[in-house]
Amino acid sequence: MKKTCKEKIIVFLKGFAMGSVDIIPGISGGTMALILGIYEKIISELKKINFKSVKSIFLKNKKLIIPEDDKINLAFLISLFLGIISAIISLAKIISYFLQNYPSHIYGLFFGLIVSSILLILPKKFYKNKNYLFLIPGFIIAWVISSSGTLNFSNSYINIFFSGVVAICAMILPGISGSFVLLILGKYEFMISALKNPLAENNLLYILIFGIGCVIGLLSFVRFLNFLLKRYREPSMAILIGFMAGALKKVWPFTQKTTEINKDFFVIILLIILGILIGNLLSKFGKIKNKE
Repeated sequence: MKKTCKEKIIVFLKGFAMGSVDIIPGISGGTMALILGIYEKIISELKKINFKSVKSIFLKNKKLIIPEDDKINLAFLISLFLGIISAIISLAKIISYFLQNYPSHIYGLFFGLIVSSILLILPKKFYKNKNYLFLIPGFIIAWVISSSGTLNFSNSYINIFFSGVVAICAMILPGISGSFVLLILGKYEFMISALKNPLAENNLLYILIFGIGCVIGLLSFVRFLNFLLKRYREPSMAILIGFMAGALKKVWPFTQKTTEINKDFFVIILLIILGILIGNLLSKFGKIKNKE
């Protein structure tokens, strides 16, 4: 019982770490999942969700029988998503404040975190493996997306729904940030504002519609990702690492102001180093817990 409770807390904390970076335009929760060693498990568990598996949860001890491998690890998913949601709701105001007042500093920290995760995930002598040529298209796609301008769509319910569908697909991909996709769609500030004040006006309804879009997009997209990771693991991982490298453009912390040799410049350098160290610590935490 104690071990089960401990495992749930660990998964919750990993979800919290994923949710905390999902708010930042430029870094994906998928990146954090890779660092923590739970990315493929998340994809595998989400892919199991369908009408039959959900029905089996409510019809225990009855005729509906599902093979053990197809059963949803409900404890894992609930703990994970409670962590993600808790982080997004509790940190929305804090992250919004730092992005407005100290953007270069927070980007410096996450730049180091992404660099660290790329170095940790990239296999030794990857350059000898032809499959890792897929790094190049992954890098180009993320770089182009990171260079995209902002689109202007109205805040209609249908647009909010499709924003949720597209953002969650990006969010589950390492490197391509769902928050940044929302920025491109012109919905980032709108949704952050809704999360900061959920009881104001129609915000709760907007959050619900966005959430439904996220659920539908996620359950559809993970099946495709699961297929790729099972059938073409090395090329798929190469593309994902390429995504992460290309996304560095979005979180580049040095602007014309911060390239001057002053206090801010050295603080950003220190934050990049801190991000690299945090990435290493999180990776060790993930590997230790995955062995249990």
